Amino acid sequence: FAYSFFSTLAPGSTIAPHFGASNLKLRCHLPLYSPQQSTTECALRVAGVAQPWKPGKLMVFDDSYEHEAYYSTSPKEASPHASARVVLLFDVWHPDLSQGEIKAITD
Repeated sequence: FAYSFFSTLAPGSTIAPHFGASNLKLRCHLPLYSPQQSTTECALRVAGVAQPWKPGKLMVFDDSYEHEAYYSTSPKEASPHASARVVLLFDVWHPDLSQGEIKAITD
């Protein structure tokens, strides 16, 4: 689970609803930049609940639940200075796993 990457999402973009393979890990989103939009315009929806990204505020969720990301502002309607939403994504072990379980998974 040595997994991390930067994710960008431009105005008018979506990441379709999907599920993680298991609940062995929790997915973390650390927003580095997010437009100051309402929940309905630029957000992460997990299990039907939408939350906007707030720069510097870590979001942690179980990605075995259906989730999607969207920035629904039309590129034509976006400010000429509108930037992509930028998030650092990384995974951590689910806190309910014991060290023995983690060792069994990784060996």
